[in-house]
Amino acid sequence: MSKKLLTAILGATLLALSLAVDAAAQTEAKAATPSDEAQSRIKSIRNNEYFYQSYGRVDPFRALVTGKFEAAPRADLADINSATLVGIMWGANQKYALLEDGHGNGFILRVGDRVRNGRIVAVQDDSVVATISLYGITSRVVLRLEQKKENR
Repeated sequence: MSKKLLTAILGATLLALSLAVDAAAQTEAKAATPSDEAQSRIKSIRNNEYFYQSYGRVDPFRALVTGKFEAAPRADLADINSATLVGIMWGANQKYALLEDGHGNGFILRVGDRVRNGRIVAVQDDSVVATISLYGITSRVVLRLEQKKENR
């Protein structure tokens, strides 16, 4: 073989090798981007699929209460004239009155809350005071806690 032919073969081999190295470097550069790394992580996570085996276990997605539901009539505002004071609760800043109206609906009210035809004015240790306006006449209604007598 001639020297020129060997040089041409060697040059073509080096060129092919350099192209292969450049292609490998480009694929490494593409794989090194953050989005490609994230994509490869997502694929590895998706490969580890988990299947819930419910045999012999309670279904966690089953409704706890079954059957038909009937909507109770909605009590918009407490009727202070037919209500009884059940209790008083207090926190760090406010006191709350626990009322039960004539229909058995319970209410938790504080100063400033609306009642039918009026507002709560004061909540004290053993009573609640409301102002009621009917036909232009404003009156004050005081509900007191009933003191239970102890049986001796």
